[in-house]
Formats: sequence, C-alpha cells, structure tokens
Amino acid sequence: MFEVFQIIIRVILSYVVIYLTFRFMGKKELGELGIIDLIIFLMIAEISALAIEDLDKPFIYAVIAIMLLVFLQKLLNYLTLKNANLRDKIEGTPAVLIANGKVNYQEMRKQSYTFDDLMNQLRDRDIRSISEVDFAILEVGGTLSVFKKNGSSISPLPIIISGNFIKENFKYIDVDETEVKRILVAKGYSDISNILYANYENQELFIIKIDATV
Repeated sequence: MFEVFQIIIRVILSYVVIYLTFRFMGKKELGELGIIDLIIFLMIAEISALAIEDLDKPFIYAVIAIMLLVFLQKLLNYLTLKNANLRDKIEGTPAVLIANGKVNYQEMRKQSYTFDDLMNQLRDRDIRSISEVDFAILEVGGTLSVFKKNGSSISPLPIIISGNFIKENFKYIDVDETEVKRILVAKGYSDISNILYANYENQELFIIKIDATV
C-alpha cells in the first residue's frame, strides 16, 4: 500500500515538474521543435518514467537531472541565437526543394525526399501541379512550406539573419553579396551586425534593424 502511495505522489510531482519545465522552456508546437528541444523532451520523459518506476532512488535525483537538462537547453539556445553557423550545424538548415518554379532534384536526393513525397505534400495544400509553385522549402522540423506563383518577386529566403549573411540563399535571387553590401552602405548600414533581418523583395531590400532596447 505504501508503494502505491509513493507512485501516486511521484506521478503528481512528475506532472508538476514537467509542466513547470515546459513553461520555462517556452511554448512550441511539436512540428516546430528543433533537434535540441526534441532530445531534451525525450530525455525528460525517460527520466520521469524511471523516477516513477524506481522507488528505491530519491525523487530529487530526477528533479536535479531535469533541471540540468533545462540548463543545457537554455545554454544551447543562447549560443545558437548568437552564432548562426553553430545553429546551422546543430539544428540543420531548411532545404529548398523548388526554387523559382524549378525542382531541385539534387537537394531532394540529399534529403531522401522522393517525388511522391513532394506531390503528396503539395496535394495536401490544394496544389494540383508543380507549375503553380514558386518555392517549396522543407523546414528543419520536417514540414513543407509552399509559396504559389502570384506575380510578385518576394523571396521567402532571408539573406541576413542576426547580423549574418545567409550565403546559401543568394543563389536563389538575382543579386550577389557584393551588390547587397553596396545597397546596405547606400542605405546607411555600414555594419551588418546592426541588421536583424533582411530580405530581397521586388528588387529592393527589406531591412529590420536590431533594436538595442529589446
């Protein structure tokens, strides 16, 4: 009877600890989880299950392990926020499967993404033919973002994020890095580190600068 009581208490405590942990880590849908978050969530679930099953070990051990995982998650999120190259290496980057209406077969092979996979995803979005698609991007979380042709020339791929050039995306627009730097200087941005986000839209740069007050 005492063991049953212990299990009930541990289940309740595990629920509270996991609830508070996820609230602290931030709200995300399952499809938006990065690889770091997914690993942390799986490990927390495993630690909680072991804490409930193994009544011989103090529950506080599980709490300490979970807190350590949360610290590591916050630390890695901070480091990847500050370093775009580190973020790309850890979490990966979106894969452009269709660009400017052309299918990128090489990238599809690299991602082990078949043509049937692509067509199924497009049909799920009420798209009948690839001829309707301007860009299709396989996101890091595995979802497919699709942009239809609509006459405008707004690239869905940013060229600057958090003060860093996204060099891979320049091959999908009709300006190079040198030209973008020239445009930035003309607009008064001599230091790219002051730019939070920049995109190439209708032959112009759309820029969001870093707000020091945020």
